[in-house]
Amino acid sequence: MSHRNRTLAIIAIVVIAVAIFAGAYFAGLFGSSSKPWLFKGAYATYSGETSYSGATYNFTIRVQVVDFNSTAADLLYYVNFGSSSSSYTNQTTQWTKFSPIGGIIPLAQPDFSLSRTYDTTRLVGDNTYDCTAYEHTAQSNGATGTITAYLSNSAGFLIEFTYSVSGSSGTTISIDMPVTHTNISGL
Repeated sequence: MSHRNRTLAIIAIVVIAVAIFAGAYFAGLFGSSSKPWLFKGAYATYSGETSYSGATYNFTIRVQVVDFNSTAADLLYYVNFGSSSSSYTNQTTQWTKFSPIGGIIPLAQPDFSLSRTYDTTRLVGDNTYDCTAYEHTAQSNGATGTITAYLSNSAGFLIEFTYSVSGSSGTTISIDMPVTHTNISGL
């Protein structure tokens, strides 16, 4: 496998892991079907970029409610990433059970576990949010991964997430993905 293809494969794995994580958090935020922003067509789009091996990669992840009932939501996951020389797009729908925050990550990313929570402030666009951060970590094959979700305390919604993975060779990939578009009021 060429260096370029290996790089694209690594980036693809990272993006897919982050999309699954975002969707799981999106469904987990519901906890039940009684959230005021749970409606057919509700969506959040998260965007960001990272550099790796001399190239810049742009990412877009969109999670949208297609349907829901009292126990689960049918979520559309849309993922797009690319560089100046290539791109990848995929979308799929999946029924995801409502779950409290603590039960989300083992379902979405079995190797990740909640390592800490803390209060913080995040600037997303022109808005400053008081948030609770949920940091999840995993170690595998000499690499350490960290996914952090930032939930707005006022809206109770995922406003941003970050993902980083550090390899034993010292290589690090980091992605910061704030919400960039949504039709959910209060954000």
